[in-house]
Amino acid sequence: MRVGVYLRLSDDRDGTSTATERQRADCTSYAKNKGWTVADVFEDIDVSAYKRSVKRPEFERMLIAVRERQIDGVLSWKIDRFTRRQRDLVRLDEQCEEVGACILTVIEGIDTRQPTGRFVAELLVAQARMESENTSVRVTRAHEQMAKSGRPALGGTRAFGYNLSRETIIAEEADLIHEAVARVLAGEGITTICMDWERRGVKSPAGKAWRQTPLRRILTNPMLSGQREYRGIATPGTWPPILTSDETAQVRAILLDPARRNNMGNARSYLLSGFLRCGRCGGRLVSRPRGDKVHRYICGKAPGTRNCGKLARLAEPVEELVKEAVLIALNGVDLRAYIEKPRGETDGLVEAVRADEEGLEQLSRDHYVERRIERAEYFAARDALQARLGANRKRLAKANGHGVLAGVIGAADEVRRQWHDHGLDWKRAVIGALVDHIVIEPARKGHRRFDPSLVRIVWRF
Repeated sequence: MRVGVYLRLSDDRDGTSTATERQRADCTSYAKNKGWTVADVFEDIDVSAYKRSVKRPEFERMLIAVRERQIDGVLSWKIDRFTRRQRDLVRLDEQCEEVGACILTVIEGIDTRQPTGRFVAELLVAQARMESENTSVRVTRAHEQMAKSGRPALGGTRAFGYNLSRETIIAEEADLIHEAVARVLAGEGITTICMDWERRGVKSPAGKAWRQTPLRRILTNPMLSGQREYRGIATPGTWPPILTSDETAQVRAILLDPARRNNMGNARSYLLSGFLRCGRCGGRLVSRPRGDKVHRYICGKAPGTRNCGKLARLAEPVEELVKEAVLIALNGVDLRAYIEKPRGETDGLVEAVRADEEGLEQLSRDHYVERRIERAEYFAARDALQARLGANRKRLAKANGHGVLAGVIGAADEVRRQWHDHGLDWKRAVIGALVDHIVIEPARKGHRRFDPSLVRIVWRF
């Protein structure tokens, strides 16, 4: 008989998969003693057989092998390796029954070719599910107790910035966190920071190059400001903070802005995308290369827009002119009053954002922990708080766009020197901190040369 051996490990913390190797050895030896041939091996590593949302690719491939009669039976170390839910056992059993295959295990000696085999399998799966549910309750209660006491949730990969026990800050990584926060507040994007860190050889605690999602997750985690968050409830932690709570609030306002997240895939490749307006119709210019790949901005006519479609400019001369104008403004205009104004607004917004976040935490505590309010009352209050929080986060993110000026005001020569070293996000942040929009006036008929007088910059100050 040809059997397929199924191996599964729920949690492979060290990445060695030694438990499945033991399962493999026992199953292979068992099959050999029975005179069966191991035709295939199906191995799901670090995959739960209890959680509904988890997909097990090798389990699905095993079902296909049974259906296509590539194997005559499926063999596993124990029945709970196959599944901890009745529905998956039913799927496997029905597929086997349809083609005359069978389910076999080493430890319990299950063989569904025997009258009692299926009955014993169903009993053991029910018992396995009960054990998983009991474990889930215990783990949930333990995490809740740890959160209330402010203790960190340890285990798994080390948190960036801390040692494994989170008792000590790793100075080099803390400096990188401060750097990333400053760059985000200055207008740089997560992608740009990741690319820069990869170029500099900065690795994650897992030894891999940083990517957008993990870096966004760590920078927005209240853990960095010494807070323990569980089910939306934040409590003071027992470990030393790397950031202040205000810094965490500001970063979260920017990186968790839904509008920013929804536009993650539309990476900007032109310096002035979104800044330019058509002098004919007032519509936004869009970046679109010519057939020869030369960059340009055009008033693109499209259904549902007011764009006239009658204006186009080469990108390079417009971008160079705007850059020079911004550098002149940095050295030649007193911007102190302009910079100080959004700082006051930002401070108020930070307090508003923190108050609403604390309100959500208290609301979650009242519903999930203390059981003081009903489900309907909770969701009604939560939706109102989230709407206000979202609006304040957008305002805070917009106000923070001026923060980049603190590092470049009065230093146009230095900005010019570093211009090519910085990414597009930083350059756009410098421009956006000073420029509201730029109007491109239509050229006079017959004039094909670039005319700087047709570029009208509308400043913010």
